[in-house]
Amino acid sequence: MNKNRLTYLLNLILPAVVFSAIAGALTAIIIFIFKMSSSYVISLSEKIYAFGQADMRFLSLILIGAALAGFIVSIILKYSPDSRGGGIPTAIAALRGYVPFNKKRGLITVFFSSMFTYLCGIPLGTEGPSVQMGALTGHIVSKTLGKKHPAWERYIMTGSACAGFGVATGSPLTGIFFAFEEAHRRFSPMIFMVAAMTVAFSTAVNELLCSAFSVSSKLFHFGLVETLPIRSIWLAALVGLVSGVLALVFTKLYGFVKELDKKAEKIPSALKIPIVFLLCAFVGFLSYDIIGTGHSIIEELAEGKGILNFLLICFCARAILMITSNVLGITGGLFIPNLAFGAIIGALCARLMIWCGVLGTEHIAIVVVIGMVSFLGATSRIPISAIVFGVEALAGAKAVLAITVGVTIAFVVSEAMGIESFTDTVIHGKVEKYSHGREIVTIDAYVTVTEGAFVIGKEIRDILWPPSCVIVSVNNAISASRIGSGMAVGDVLHIHCQSTHPSVTARDIEALVGKQNFDITKGSHSDNLTKQVPDA
Repeated sequence: MNKNRLTYLLNLILPAVVFSAIAGALTAIIIFIFKMSSSYVISLSEKIYAFGQADMRFLSLILIGAALAGFIVSIILKYSPDSRGGGIPTAIAALRGYVPFNKKRGLITVFFSSMFTYLCGIPLGTEGPSVQMGALTGHIVSKTLGKKHPAWERYIMTGSACAGFGVATGSPLTGIFFAFEEAHRRFSPMIFMVAAMTVAFSTAVNELLCSAFSVSSKLFHFGLVETLPIRSIWLAALVGLVSGVLALVFTKLYGFVKELDKKAEKIPSALKIPIVFLLCAFVGFLSYDIIGTGHSIIEELAEGKGILNFLLICFCARAILMITSNVLGITGGLFIPNLAFGAIIGALCARLMIWCGVLGTEHIAIVVVIGMVSFLGATSRIPISAIVFGVEALAGAKAVLAITVGVTIAFVVSEAMGIESFTDTVIHGKVEKYSHGREIVTIDAYVTVTEGAFVIGKEIRDILWPPSCVIVSVNNAISASRIGSGMAVGDVLHIHCQSTHPSVTARDIEALVGKQNFDITKGSHSDNLTKQVPDA
């Protein structure tokens, strides 16, 4: 076996199979513990609010406790900024190479910060922290077992993030699609192998744990969902249209709250976050259905429950609380809360359709499901994942046509209106903060693939290059030991990118192609690029 082939197998089998399997198993264990803890804390939260509602004298104690919890969360977030906001944007920013993780304390701070969020009833979900903790688990596995191969890190982290999503939502197939459509927004065989292997092992371990502790691995339990007949498929399009329009309103509201937060930047988080916790506690005292992750209200709406006026109030109140909480960086996910908003939209549409006589009560659940996935696809800009999740975790394969129609119409509306996903909005903020005050350096260089490099045998599309990195050209070396059409030792790559941390970018490039005998970071601070050709 020639060296190129051996190198190719080493950099394929270990990160894509062996380490991914280990990371998947560990992620399943960690997220299972997190889910069990979250479930207990959420149940405790419901009991506390119910106890307070039964006796008005305890309102002051609940408000004081909420303010104290908010203050503790503000301290945690100051100590560990990586725990701020939705876990999915934080994880994706790291997976794409935009910002680094604070890996040493990330798992612990995300875990406990989330518990305070759920205890108070802040309307944020459990899936975001699960994805972030999954990515952190992948990093630990990579640094521990593959510390001599830094190029493996982002792949193993990607697989673990997918595993965290799959375990948290009970939808492994959607977890795999998470890698393509949201994490990296492209498909490659390498990403598929890592994501599929990690998710497969995490799902197997999670099912074993769920069986051992007699709990369900599913996120929702809708039972049998009656799909729309073909003659009524236009109703799915109508729900998608409404979801797309409201996604625009939702996005505008998010931007408005974000601007308000910028104007109030002189107010410390140690004051703003406790105020949000206080407000949430007061609303929860009035009605717990308005706060919380949104899981219970989704299942109630799918059963046809809910009063029209209450649904409108719930939608508005939850929107303000959720968006404000996310803008302030309170730990928690947006996936389940977005599904809850979609469920409210679907329920409102179903009520109107029943009143107009075009929908039977037996089809309420499917209209709610269409609203959920349509709103998710429009706000998060992940239509394929939304369709897969709707079929896999909510309504089954028989509803694929209705779900596809709703999501497609909603996505067309969001595309036409230029809606930016919440994930991208949060990521942009993190990148701006990470790069604040630093000059943008242009790196334009020729690098040579060295012996033992990670890229050997792989296509350009398989490689997770540093952010903004473009391979302008490839000068293939003449070699009898080439592996297919992939890169080989001696290939010269013309790399062009911009970076505010050129030393980090150069380190990442060398992790992929091997050590270079010149300074990759020597570039230009203007449009006059300095091309460097390596010594022959």
